[in-house]
Amino acid sequence: MKTPDHTPNMITRKEALMVALWAAMLIALYVVVGYLGVRQLHGYTAQTEEARKVLIEAPTIDPGAAVPETIPALETKAVDVRVGICMNGVDELSIKEAGWTADFDVWFHWTGDEVSPGETFRIFNGEILDRKKIEEYVSGKERYERYRVKARISKSFDPSRFPFGDEVLAVGIEDEIHGVGTLMYVADDNGGDSDSLVIPGNPSITKSLTMVKLGFRPCGGDPGMSTNGARTRSRFIFAMLVKPPGREIYLKMFQALFCSVAIALLAFFVEPNDTQTRSAMGVGAFFVIIGNNIYVNTLIPLADRVTLADMINGVGMATIFLSLVGSAISFHLFERMGKERLSRRFDTVSFVILLAGFTVLIILFPLAASP
Repeated sequence: MKTPDHTPNMITRKEALMVALWAAMLIALYVVVGYLGVRQLHGYTAQTEEARKVLIEAPTIDPGAAVPETIPALETKAVDVRVGICMNGVDELSIKEAGWTADFDVWFHWTGDEVSPGETFRIFNGEILDRKKIEEYVSGKERYERYRVKARISKSFDPSRFPFGDEVLAVGIEDEIHGVGTLMYVADDNGGDSDSLVIPGNPSITKSLTMVKLGFRPCGGDPGMSTNGARTRSRFIFAMLVKPPGREIYLKMFQALFCSVAIALLAFFVEPNDTQTRSAMGVGAFFVIIGNNIYVNTLIPLADRVTLADMINGVGMATIFLSLVGSAISFHLFERMGKERLSRRFDTVSFVILLAGFTVLIILFPLAASP
């Protein structure tokens, strides 16, 4: 009697090829998504670095401001005012509301009585909430004043790589009245202390620096304001480069997502013909991940680009969807075609590749987003 070429529980070459093609499709999908995501995140990092380079090298802190390439010839010599800042604390840091509250000391050291910089300075990137003179002395023409200031600083946080991208927290000071023809700031060598500063959320300060830039202020229709450098202002900037505890925030943001994907993949260990249990696990996980996406959107501002958070949520949703597709195919092989062994092989391959692909991307994307 002739032995049959195969039995219902044997996997033929054609069926093995079908499983291999399914595996190749999943691997290719994760590879393409990983490549595009990493390239995009590297692009965000490069854009941030370029913007900071322009900030440091440009003569003005205001992008696109119509500052003349050279300061016009001045009729009088400006008073050099040494300025320094010591940060006392950050009372509030709100990414969603695009701002932070700074408590700091600022001092002015100059010679002469032509200007009073302590009485006329302002925060050009925020609003002074409280200002109090705490120290002053006069020795001949030499003058010194120190102020305790509390200010609300405007800051647009970049959500593209959050929580792995670093951010610049800066306090910018300029004189409300005097242009560069009358007053010029000079960064004090003793200013800019932030080593012991504690910031809400415990981000680390990786670098701090002080800069003196030029700023251009439109002064209405008074033609006299355009002379003697009055419309060009000296600006003192104290900046801190802060890096949030990315790994800790990342795990808290997406712990529900990770659990939902794990639950969806566990469905491959349920009998293929138990469609009710399998579909319930997958659909339930899908709704959990939607809720997690809503939660994440309450933490960071909306963006006009695909952010790291969007990528992680997208990978999670795609993995759960593919697990549901895999379960449907496995059920068809098991119940409709009677291929129990092939169905279990299909489940095993799907589980391994989906788990590996998801794990690699949720590790790879944060690494690509880190500066």
